Order: sequence, then structure tokens, then C-alpha cells
Amino acid sequence: MTEKQERLLQLLGEFARICRENDLKYVTAEKTALGVMQRGGFLPGDDTVTVYMPAEDWHKLMNLAGTVLEANRTLLCLESDSSFGSVGAAYASTDRCALRRHQIMGNGCAGERIDVFLLDPVSADKEEYEKYCADLMVYADLADPGQVYGDRWEISGAAYKRGLLSCQVTGKDRVLKKLEENLQVHETEECPRYAVRSGEVPFLLEKDMLFPAKEKEFQGISVMVPGQICQYLIEWYGDEWSCFSDYEKPESQEMAEVEGLSDQEFRKDYMPGIRKGKLLRSCTGQKVHVLSSAKKEHQLRENNAQILGSDTKMALENQIQKCGQSIKSLLEQQDFQKLSEIFSEYYKVQLSEEFIGRKALKGLYEFYHPVLMEIGAENFYAAVLTLVYKEQIGRAKRLLEIREQTGALSPEAAQLKANLEIFEKAVSDYECRHFQEAEDALEPLLERYPKVPGFMKLKSRFLMEHARNGIERVEAELYMDEALRIFPEDGYFLKYKGELQWMLGKCADALEIFADAREHTDNQVVLHELDQFLTPYCKETVNTCQMLLDAGQKDGAKRLIELWGRLLPGNLRIQECYDLVRVSTAKTYTEMEAVAEKIMEQIQKDGRGASGAEKGKERYRAALTRAWERLGYPKELAQIRTDLIFTKETGDMEWLAEKAKDCQIRKEKRAQVYKLIGDIKRKQGQTDAAFDNYKKAVDCGGKGYVNIELYRIFFADLLEGSKRAAAYAKVLDASEYLDRWLGRYGSTEELQLLVKELAGNSQYLKIAKENHLEKTVPQTAEQENRKESYLDRSWDYVKFCASKIALEKEYLENKDCIINLYKNKDYPALEKMFARYTEATVKSMETDEVFVPDEELQHIFVDVLEKTGNVKLKKKVEKYWK
Repeated sequence: MTEKQERLLQLLGEFARICRENDLKYVTAEKTALGVMQRGGFLPGDDTVTVYMPAEDWHKLMNLAGTVLEANRTLLCLESDSSFGSVGAAYASTDRCALRRHQIMGNGCAGERIDVFLLDPVSADKEEYEKYCADLMVYADLADPGQVYGDRWEISGAAYKRGLLSCQVTGKDRVLKKLEENLQVHETEECPRYAVRSGEVPFLLEKDMLFPAKEKEFQGISVMVPGQICQYLIEWYGDEWSCFSDYEKPESQEMAEVEGLSDQEFRKDYMPGIRKGKLLRSCTGQKVHVLSSAKKEHQLRENNAQILGSDTKMALENQIQKCGQSIKSLLEQQDFQKLSEIFSEYYKVQLSEEFIGRKALKGLYEFYHPVLMEIGAENFYAAVLTLVYKEQIGRAKRLLEIREQTGALSPEAAQLKANLEIFEKAVSDYECRHFQEAEDALEPLLERYPKVPGFMKLKSRFLMEHARNGIERVEAELYMDEALRIFPEDGYFLKYKGELQWMLGKCADALEIFADAREHTDNQVVLHELDQFLTPYCKETVNTCQMLLDAGQKDGAKRLIELWGRLLPGNLRIQECYDLVRVSTAKTYTEMEAVAEKIMEQIQKDGRGASGAEKGKERYRAALTRAWERLGYPKELAQIRTDLIFTKETGDMEWLAEKAKDCQIRKEKRAQVYKLIGDIKRKQGQTDAAFDNYKKAVDCGGKGYVNIELYRIFFADLLEGSKRAAAYAKVLDASEYLDRWLGRYGSTEELQLLVKELAGNSQYLKIAKENHLEKTVPQTAEQENRKESYLDRSWDYVKFCASKIALEKEYLENKDCIINLYKNKDYPALEKMFARYTEATVKSMETDEVFVPDEELQHIFVDVLEKTGNVKLKKKVEKYWK
């Protein structure tokens, strides 16, 4: 988990505990619920937590807030803060800043939070729901000036302006309170459904789909999920939810996060460029324009869809003619592969967002106003049946429902729709552990559709439940064999085949099958089940690998850990052992270097988070230390070299240098000692001292890998230094730089000797290409105005302000290194070091601000600009600074 995920998990744990202790209903929802089922925790890269809570339970929680909330916690909603900017709610911390886009114009709390979407009971009457949505859209548009919601329900610009006028006359709080009352006119007991109170996606959900909720584990804590969690996920993400991997964060959840500041401090001290009056006027004008033109835009969309639909229909007819067989005969042969090819372009268009929409801010109007191509009853039935056989049952049902709304279904299509509803009921019964009812419902479906993968997979779950209890295990084995005959590379059935082998005691065979299963499925539930099953055996596997290494059986250790690397590719303990085994079995310098570089790349990747380096220190220490040992470093020096990678403080580096000096007793290893001390000095920014030690290392006549490293260091420096000298000479007198740079190599004769030696060992050189930042020309305000709204530019400004604070902290942490580089007049290194400083400075000046983390650093930065020939920028910086 990232640090942010750890903070969110703490908030979720607190929220869950409060609800449990006070008998309040809630369920985790959306990506959080998806994460529960796919991974038992956060999805990759997800840094949000979403829950649903009945509105009446939220009001109970609001009344209890004074007694149940911990320190630095608060409840956010429009009732408590009319500038909150969202029709939802949140459980938030007050001691951190995580500002969202809709909070730019407000002054309320903008801390770390979990999102709480309220559930309003809604009548089964269609007109009542339409009225609810109309009120909700006006409510959302008045609450959040920066986002347009009502265009999906064709709320007119005039209606929005009337709402604004009412806010000005009677007060915003009063208007919003009245609209909220309109959303809660029904009693929970008399309504079969809940509407999700969201300006983006106000969807209807059956009450019995959500409640009674059930407990599941999320990152080790107990949380509530919808009672029919699979049905909920199908409703939300489609029947491909178990393979869903589009984890893109919605724009509404994008944040400007600041470490070490409260939201109030950030707003006051770092956002002077936001002109809230102008921002509000700009957003209001834009919203009125979009609402006023919504009907016209929707009509244009439908016209375009009709034109595209006509072209697609003609293309489909041509495909059927080219096929040489009728659709009816292909259905009789159950040649669904051929049918899938015929309908591929039809699916691409008909199932697109433009035709049937999706459950998101963009695409919601299309979801409620779908366009269905008329391709004939027989072709339509064949198309939806093919979707069923291609494991897209949810999409097939969606098309059948649209067809039923726009016209009559054929008898075959109506029967298929009824059967799919029976299947949904069977899935619900299975979730509720009503196994017999689910099996009884499934059997007739399998008789009618014997090779539908979704039906067969549900059947396999029943059989495995029995097999785990020692019942009908042979039947389960025969069924899996038959399923794999039909679908030989389906990881879902392979996983169960492996589990059956494990039950028979054939563990080695089972592990091979599990590895194949993982590589032949993108079903995240199957992968999570494999993780849960195999993780308890990690410690035993690592110990076995270590025993094999100790016994000199390196090939056996390598085979074992490679298998477990396939079985648990994301497991840190397995990965740590895998790295150690690769290091221990490498046979050449080249192979060893490749392993070490791979580990270093992963350390850099892990280190992007605040705690990444510390976590990496433990995970990679053994493998890296072993790598340096095998490359010729004594054990103590190898440990120091590994420590240096994770060390940031100057004092700690000095201590490492002293430890390295203590190792000079062994004359044959003095080259490694001086080289390592040089690395320490270089990391401190003491370039001259570093190269003095590198030259001493060369003089010691070291052999092997350390010699190769030293040649590379000198060759890279000479290559880069000559390039920089040529570049500086074009814009200023480069003599000072040349004297300083070449002076570190001593006399001309010494430099010639070194170059000759380098040339003689060129076969060892391996110089990495550097990725130089491209210089970008800042856009003028006039150019930006033509591309972005004022809100977009304001939000970009807020995010930049947050990034500047993090950048200031980073440069202050590296201040000692920068000062040392400056004392050494190492301007090329300083130019690289100040690359992001320069970018932040240029961008700050666009808003008439300056980026000055520290006065001393700013003096150095300005001098470096002059020394590297960037005089024009230097003058501009000095002007703004003054």
C-alpha cells in the first residue's frame, strides 16, 4: 500500500467501526467494492474509497457527530457547508490538505476523505423518478458551479438561472435545503429501490441488492459490501467486472495534495492567483450556455448516430452475403466464432458509448436515450446469443432490454431474455448461499445452452463446493476435463483443475497447473483466489530455496523460484528471494549487472512514494549486497554500498565513508575502498573529492569489475564534459569551466595517460544515454484562453501550487549537496539538479509569482543560470525576484 492508501484505510476503518457500534447501514461501493472482490483491498493505483449510505442513516450520523468522531475528523455535506460543492457527503480528516476541483471556490474543509454517496428511497413510478432526477440535477448544478450536470436531463438554462436568482434572494442554504427535502419525500419502507444521490450517475438500485449487507475483508479490516455483491458489480461494470482493469480516476476525484499543511493554510498562503469572483462568473456563463444548447446537441447526436447506424447496417448485410452461409445455419451449427467475426463491426458501433451510453458523467444521457440499429429479428437474436456465448451476458441483456423498450421482441429473443434473468437469479441465490435453488435454476439453462462459458463456470463453482466437502469429487474432475476440452486455455477451469490435483496430493502437478491458470486468465477474482490459496506457502518456499542455495543446488533453486515467480508475481517475499537467486546464479559480469540494474530500477520506482526507499531497503538489501560481493567487493564494503543507495542525510554518508576507510587494511581491496568513498563524496556533491578518490582507486591497480566501473566513470565524465564545454563556449567564455573541469585530472600528461588507458579498455565501456529535458516555450495567456476555460486554468494552477510545495521540500532536503556542487563549481551537475527548479520558476512567472524555496538556493540558481549561458532567463528571474 502507498502512504495515501494507508491513510484512507485508517479513515475507512474508523467509519466502519462507528457504523457498527451505532447500528448504521452502509456498503462499500464502486471501485472499493470491486477491489474487495478482485484483490481483497485497493485496486492498483486507486487512491479513493467510496461507500453508499441511506440518507436517513447519514442524518443519524450527523446527529451523533459530536460524540462519535475522533480528533481531526469531520463530516462534510451541503447541510454543514453550502460551499462543499458536491451533492454527496464525506468522512474527512481536518489536518491534511487534499483539495478537489469542486472545492476551489469554497472555504470549507478539504482534507483527506472517503466519499459517501447518499441513497434516497425512490418510488417505482417512472414519473416520480424523472421528477427526482430533475430536482437532483438542479441541486447539483447549484451546489457545484464548476461542472454541468443538468444537460443530461435537458434542464433548461432558464431553470438554472431561476435557481440562481432564488439563491440571491432567499439565500443559497435555504434553496439547497428545499431541494434536498424534495429528494427525500418517500419513506424507505414504501419504496423498492434506492437512487444514488450523485450529480454524475444518479442510478437506481434494488434495495435487496444492497441490504442486508454482508461482511468482507478489505486490506485486513472488516467492511460491509452489498448483499448481492456480484449482481451489484454486474449492474455497475457489466458482466466483465471480474476482468475489469480500467482503473482510471474520474476527473471529479482528482486532487491537489499538500504534505504538512492544512487546507486553510494552503488556500491562504499558496493560492493568491485564484480570482473567485471571475471564476464563478465564468463557470455560471459556461453552464447557462451548455444547458441552453443541450436539446440541440442531443438531437444532433441522435442524427449522427442514425447515419452511422445506417452505414453499419449496410456493412453487416455485406458481411452476411460474403459469408456464404445463412445466419440461421450458423446458429444451428453453433459456429459462434464465425458469428462473432460477422458481427464484430456491429458490436463495435452498437455497444459504443455513443449508442447505448455508460454509467458515468459522459454517456449518461445516451444510457437513458439509447439508439438501436434495426437489423432484423433473426440477425438481432443471433447477435445477442453470440454475446452470451462470448461471455458478455450483461451486454446481451442490455440490448434485449433496449429492444423491448423500442419494440416487440421475437419469441426467441424474449425466451433468451427470460433465461438470462433466471441466470441472474441463480447467481444471486449462489451469493446468498442458497445453493440448491441456484443449482435447480441452472440445470435447465445448461440443457438448453450446453456450452455457454458463464453457465458452465457457475456450475463448476457448485461442483467445487461439493468437492471441498468430500462429495462428488470424481464428478467435479470429469466436469473440469470436459470444460477444458471445450475451453483448453481458460484459466478459470485450469485453476479448479489444479485445486482438484492438490486435493489428490499431487501438489507439484497442481502448482504447474496453477501457474498456467494465472497466465491464461485476466479474471481478477480467480487471480485473487490463487493468491489467497498460495500465499501461506511463501515462507516454506523461500526457506527451501535458501537451503538449495546453501547446498550448492543453484539450478534447483532457480527452477523452484521461477515457478513461484509465475504463481505469485506480485508477492514481495517471493520477489526478494527471486532477486537473490538470480544474483546467486548469474555466471558473467554482464548477467550480474543486468540483474543489479533491474533491482535499482525497481528501487527508483518504489522510491517515488515517501516511504518507498525505506520499504525497498529491506526488500532489496540481501540481493544487492550479494551482487556487489560477487562483483568483487568484500562483504563489509558490499553492505556499505547497499546502504549508500538508501542514505540521504549528509552525516550518515560521512559515517559510511569512515566505515569504508576502516577496510583499507586489505591492500588488494583498496581500489574498491577508494571507489566507494568516491561514490559517497559524489552523492554529497563533492565532485573534486570524488574524482580524487577515483584516481587513487586507479593508482591502486585494482582488477576485475572495479576497474570496469572506474573506466566508465572517467569516460562518461570526459564525454559529458566535452559536450558541455562546447555548448557553453557558444554563449560565454568557457575557459573558467574548462580550467575547473580538467583541473580535476591533474597535468596534461596525466590526462593523456588516462585517456590512453581508457581507449585501451574500450571494450568494457557501457555509457547510458541521458534523457535531456526538452525546453518548452510557455504559452501566453491569450493562447491558453483559446484552449481552456478559466476553471480549467484555475485548477491547473491549484495543482501546480501543490506540486511547488513538494518541490520546495525536495530542494531543501538536497541543499547540502547543491552547496557542495556549487563550491566545486560543478555547473553541469547543478544544471541537471536545477532542471525542475527552472521549470517551476518559468511556470510561476506566468502568474507573476516566484519560486524561491530558500534565499541561498535562489542565489546559487541565479548564478548557475549565468554560468550556463541562460542570461535571458537570469535577468527575468532577477526582475521578478526583486
